[in-house]
Amino acid sequence: MEPVCPLSRFQMNTRFPSSKMVPFHFPPSKLALWNPIPIGDIVYLHLNYYRNPKLVVTKKTIRLAYRHAKQNKNVLCFLLGSLSVDEDEEGVTLTVDRFDPGREVPECLERTPTASLPGDFLIPCKVHTQGVCSREMTIHNADDFSSTFKALQHHICSKDSLDWGKLLSLRAQITCRESLNSVDFDLHWAAVTLANNFKCAPVKPIPIIPTALARNLSSNLNISQVQEIYKYGYLTMDETRKLLLLLESDPKVYSLPLVGIWLSGIIHIYSPQVWACCLRYMFSSSIQERNLSFMNASHVMAGHLTFDFSCSPARKHFIFSIMLKVLTKIQSILN
Repeated sequence: MEPVCPLSRFQMNTRFPSSKMVPFHFPPSKLALWNPIPIGDIVYLHLNYYRNPKLVVTKKTIRLAYRHAKQNKNVLCFLLGSLSVDEDEEGVTLTVDRFDPGREVPECLERTPTASLPGDFLIPCKVHTQGVCSREMTIHNADDFSSTFKALQHHICSKDSLDWGKLLSLRAQITCRESLNSVDFDLHWAAVTLANNFKCAPVKPIPIIPTALARNLSSNLNISQVQEIYKYGYLTMDETRKLLLLLESDPKVYSLPLVGIWLSGIIHIYSPQVWACCLRYMFSSSIQERNLSFMNASHVMAGHLTFDFSCSPARKHFIFSIMLKVLTKIQSILN
């Protein structure tokens, strides 16, 4: 996908009749909607293209899980935390800082968290106090993989508000070995995510229709800065080959031909959030018509700077990636 063109003032026609309803027509030809010749280096988009996710676990969380497991043998529990984009936007960090014992729900086959909050990153976990050998450790079974694949695909294809953190699914098992006044922990992690990636090349800026949304995004106090969260939406194009920015919630998204996405509140095109938005554009079942010869994604930075990229998907069907992480011999002094 390809970020929009710079929202530079000289491109905006202030005489545009924003107060009148003007008939909207897509270009007659859907080929060569913009100049695809790269003007810079290729950039690749994926959650872990530059480095694998970093995991940070607090000692308090592990201790609570251990104490719970000593009283409840082989019972599924949950670790809770938050997933954040690193400052350089080349990777993500998962911070696990809470423990949830879970509870039984009559309608559910498995236990569910007792106190999860919106935005929480949820990790199903089993804790073994008998020191199970790592060779015998099975973190995901066939049903776990099947349900995880379906959940990832559903979130990308649905109309639900996009939560990029839901594109990484993690399960864990912890083994404990007690000796004298200390205990050793072996932490076994397995993560599943979408393996689909995108190749992006910077291209010459494309003019933008100066709507209220476009003016807001180019201002010093735009919607992303006010709400302190990144925003994204979709792009269509009029018959003069100027881009029209649409909010994610705009009903016109489901009726107009789309050529890509715009983003606000990020710094670099390779941010994992851009990757997530490209996936939604690529696979959303609600979009009636999308241009896939080149995907046009707009990266709107804080201030007046914008970059345009022409991005193409490596594959046009779902593929999944499994990441394994084993962290061994963490020692904690028993109180």
